[in-house]
Amino acid sequence: MRKATLLLVLLAPPISALRAQNTAFRYIVGEMHMVYDQPVFGNYCMGLGLDRSFNDRLTVGFDVAYDIGGLLRATGKEVMVTSGGVTANYLLTPKLLSLNYHTEYALADNDATHVYIGTFIGLRHVSQSWVNDGYNYNPSGAIVSFPDVATGSEWLVPIGLRTGVRGPVDEGFLDLYAQLGYQVGGGKDLFVRYPALLKVEYTQTASLAFSMGLAYGFGW
Repeated sequence: MRKATLLLVLLAPPISALRAQNTAFRYIVGEMHMVYDQPVFGNYCMGLGLDRSFNDRLTVGFDVAYDIGGLLRATGKEVMVTSGGVTANYLLTPKLLSLNYHTEYALADNDATHVYIGTFIGLRHVSQSWVNDGYNYNPSGAIVSFPDVATGSEWLVPIGLRTGVRGPVDEGFLDLYAQLGYQVGGGKDLFVRYPALLKVEYTQTASLAFSMGLAYGFGW
């Protein structure tokens, strides 16, 4: 009996440590990212993720999200472009894929709803297709070169701080969060070779990284 009691005492710390580690799947209900100077939020992403808590304070996670706004807009977004007194009408199809790794340090034990602060680093791929629909307005008779079709893409690496309010990893929870930092690769024009498209919305990537979102998860 004494040996059995001693064995339980020796096993107690590892068992406690094991129970402190929990895993959760998360469904990103909605997430928006600042990837362009204008508009600030031109996307609505949904996705999936995985969280892992290592103790009563530290949690890490990895998320994958995709902009569903473009998928729901079958004909593209109508954008009017004016250059040299001439106006051209384009149908724009913007796309965004977001990969995000984040850490969370709970300001209170994470076995209940708590506020956390942490860090994040991500990878964003933005791509676009512009199609001139032929409805150009040219009252002055000026000659301006508008491309019939233009495509562009860029990889961005946002890095910075993350904060939010969430529930415990080992049960159903909501996570309301925001991220702020610097976007490596941002601050560039996607269409330098097409002067008529410079400084138009969706064409200049942002150097400031800002995201906010809401996720629902369930863990054990």
